[in-house]
Amino acid sequence: MIHLDTRAIVDRLTTLESLAVIPRVSSTNLIARRIVEECIENELSLPQAMIIAGEQFAGIGRNARSWSSPAGKGIYATTLLTRPTAELPMVPLGIANIIATYLRDVFSIEARIKWPNDILAGGRKIAGILSEARVQDDRAFLVIGIGINVEPVRDDARPNAVAISELSPRNFRGIENATVAFIEHVDGRLGRPFARAPVLAEWRKLTVHKPGDKITCVLGERTVSGTWKGIDDEGRALLEQNGTVTAVSAGELL
Repeated sequence: MIHLDTRAIVDRLTTLESLAVIPRVSSTNLIARRIVEECIENELSLPQAMIIAGEQFAGIGRNARSWSSPAGKGIYATTLLTRPTAELPMVPLGIANIIATYLRDVFSIEARIKWPNDILAGGRKIAGILSEARVQDDRAFLVIGIGINVEPVRDDARPNAVAISELSPRNFRGIENATVAFIEHVDGRLGRPFARAPVLAEWRKLTVHKPGDKITCVLGERTVSGTWKGIDDEGRALLEQNGTVTAVSAGELL
């Protein structure tokens, strides 16, 4: 079980208003989703908050895949935010920037971003992000789920995974210290808007992709292949094949 002094942590935060730590839960995103629905139905302001789970028994990844979340092995968190709808296209890229810089700044891990927002280190996945949004007028109610591998998990479902404790050259001090550093880093970065120019510039600096890389993207039942041409100003992946450039707004890169 994870033990955090939530009151002391919240007193140091500048953007997040509250912090909840739950020993064991099905999914932090499911809890956050219910809070968003309740706020919208009752015309309430959404709290700027973070939910941390010590363990998830029904964690969800992209495309409704299960996400293994055993106790003491990772950071399992969902952040609730309200942002202007104009910032929505930049949110997935901006959150990826935040997680990559957390690993770099706190643990000196050369984290890179695989489009749109998987976090790799040494070519293996170290963190994942699952964002959801409900739009009402000019506001977006955001549910941002983040999972970070802190200790290694031997799981056939994720053979290409790696953890902080396996890569960091710094004196590693365990799951609770990693979680506190995560909360404080995310809080500090969320004080900035998801402004297009700085988000795109930072993402392009941190991406694992290089011009000319061979890319295959799965779009539902369709597959698009080509060479990497970067991202456009909407954050869409640009793939070139036979002189034609295709802009991909959502999908999974193989």
